[in-house]
Amino acid sequence: MMTDMGDESGRAVIADLCRIPNPEAIDRTTFVTLGGVEQFVSIRGRSISNPVLVICHGGPALPSLPSSWIWQRGVEDFFTVVNYDQRASGKSAGNLNDDMDLSIDRYTDDLVELIAWLQNELGVEKVGVLGHSWGSIIGVTLSGRRPDLLWSYIGVGQVISGAENETESFGHAMRSAIADSNEHALAELRALGDYPGERPLAAERVVVCRKWEQHYGGLSAYRSDSAYFMESEDLSPYYTDDELALIGAGQRATMEQVLPQLLSFDARDRTEFDVPMLQFLGRHDWTTPTAPVVRWIERVAAPAKDVVWFENSAHLCMHEEPGKFVMSLVDLALPHAAAA
Repeated sequence: MMTDMGDESGRAVIADLCRIPNPEAIDRTTFVTLGGVEQFVSIRGRSISNPVLVICHGGPALPSLPSSWIWQRGVEDFFTVVNYDQRASGKSAGNLNDDMDLSIDRYTDDLVELIAWLQNELGVEKVGVLGHSWGSIIGVTLSGRRPDLLWSYIGVGQVISGAENETESFGHAMRSAIADSNEHALAELRALGDYPGERPLAAERVVVCRKWEQHYGGLSAYRSDSAYFMESEDLSPYYTDDELALIGAGQRATMEQVLPQLLSFDARDRTEFDVPMLQFLGRHDWTTPTAPVVRWIERVAAPAKDVVWFENSAHLCMHEEPGKFVMSLVDLALPHAAAA
């Protein structure tokens, strides 16, 4: 029997799918004050005794929880997964103001405070941090400053050099457009002039580069768009329509302050870490290209380090290859948690 299912019916089915009914589980949401700003926190896992893994989302201001229903359930069998909407992001964007500190240092200090709160609430000494895209800047910064808090750091779509990323992304877009004889794309890309160039990058120029880099599979491998990802939040059981609208508001509010920090970020000389370092790299990632990460990780000294290549992924390997993503976390991250 076929049923005409709208968004609300779809949300209800997904919400039921994502319930964790066993008595040892945890499924909790709350707001926690971090750096003087209330930030939304979700804690989910099959067993409260599992190690804690904090997801530091990308964007900027693009929370991971709305689309987590696609890939996270398998991870919850092995880890207690903590998602938090960073300041000015998602549900935390309800308290936006013009004076809010949006520096990398403040985002990193927020994460330190979140971990301290989790230590108290969950009775853990250390956590793992998984930083994705913009969140990898926060994650790698924390790893250098407070390794005492971590049993491991996992970078996904790692940012090491914002400037090198832009050069690599633009090159991929140009090569692909030439191979495709796409005159429209070539005209828009050539209009950018010397890219990224020496002058500060305006958001409008970055958007054009991203448009064509992602059209040619740099966000999702072998796809010219990523509707499955972009629109998955519309079916999220964790957000109302009004809360989803806050995501766009947060992105608009943070763009002017956060984008320049992302583009100018440079961690190429940060090569000494006192925490195990893992890197999950999408072979076709041109949103945060992998070449700068490969050059960097080869020079990194850490108690342990591993690189996993996701051959059929670009920037979203947890969505594109969710099975391999879970297996890689279990095989490579979980032992560090057990040893901590």
